[in-house]
Amino acid sequence: MRFSSFIVIIALLSSCAPMYVPNMRNTPLFSEQGEFQGSAFIGTGFDLQGAVALTDHIGVIGNYSFLNETRNDPDDQSQTFKRKNNFFEGGIGYYQATRARKIELYVGYGQGKGTTTGQYGFLGLGQQEVIVTGKYNRIFIQPSIGTNYRSFNLAFTPRFSLVNYNEFQSGVIVEMPEEGAHLFIEPAATARFRLGENLNGMFQLGLNVAMPNDAFFDHVPVQAAFGIQLHLGRSLRTRVY
Repeated sequence: MRFSSFIVIIALLSSCAPMYVPNMRNTPLFSEQGEFQGSAFIGTGFDLQGAVALTDHIGVIGNYSFLNETRNDPDDQSQTFKRKNNFFEGGIGYYQATRARKIELYVGYGQGKGTTTGQYGFLGLGQQEVIVTGKYNRIFIQPSIGTNYRSFNLAFTPRFSLVNYNEFQSGVIVEMPEEGAHLFIEPAATARFRLGENLNGMFQLGLNVAMPNDAFFDHVPVQAAFGIQLHLGRSLRTRVY
């Protein structure tokens, strides 16, 4: 591996154009078998979510997120950064509902790819445009607890993610030192409010914290998104507990 390539990549990954962009948390909080949820969020990119209750206690989820943006450095408006990110994942979990609350625990796996482009100055060589693409995989554990009301519900989701970047490319493939997976704690609060018989509005606010904070790649620290959800299934009827 060329030392200069390593310096370029480290400079970019620690810049203000984060490489790791977590997706929004998929928190179905099912009541019973037969439910289906399909959601779309707009925030730090675009998120699509799906979830199905296979039994009265087992559910599956699937997520896809996409980001494509261009923005200026807040400290230097003359510098422009471009960022792309694609990520997909799936998971399976256990849920339980009572009259007052719902709980769930999902585990899953996903893969993603991020690209950042920007003008950087280093080693006295002046401004240089650097394009770096990173591929990564992620294992997550995601517990949630929420209220169980008809018109408005709140949920708290402290997701734990192990993020492992396994390949970087800057013109040619460059293998990074063996860093291993990095732990991220990604708590989020989600509000869901009824818009119609099968339609919900949603808002989610989340934090992303590296533990410990020594990852060689930068990440988005705070996320907020608005969404809409189609919710079908027997849970829309009155259930006797």
